[in-house]
Amino acid sequence: MTKENPTPEETKEANVYSGVYRVLMAGMFLSTALFIIGVVLALLHPAVIPLNSTWILEQYHLGVFFQGLLLGNPASYMMLATILLILTPVTRVLVSIYAFWVDEDYKFVIVTATVFLVMALTVLSSFLGLK
Repeated sequence: MTKENPTPEETKEANVYSGVYRVLMAGMFLSTALFIIGVVLALLHPAVIPLNSTWILEQYHLGVFFQGLLLGNPASYMMLATILLILTPVTRVLVSIYAFWVDEDYKFVIVTATVFLVMALTVLSSFLGLK
């Protein structure tokens, strides 16, 4: 049941959470669409993909990735969908930091910023070769 005349604070809070909701939904729909495109392309142009380390290392270059998108390579579309799916919760954390800031809930700004910092340090440590 919704109120007919919400207070400005309730309206502000609803706007804050609607932004987080929109980010999650957009990421989910876009990544799903890209996965579907990749599967359809794979069904239209079947090919054996050797999942050995040599093939994988060849695919992890921006030039190969973008060329694959332009040429309709199913693996490139699925890779883009996976990257987008991984970035969706990261974006949600960033939007949440902003939302809590707007809502003036500074305790949760600190907590959410700490979560983002841990995520960023984890990615950075993997690039540095730490396991």
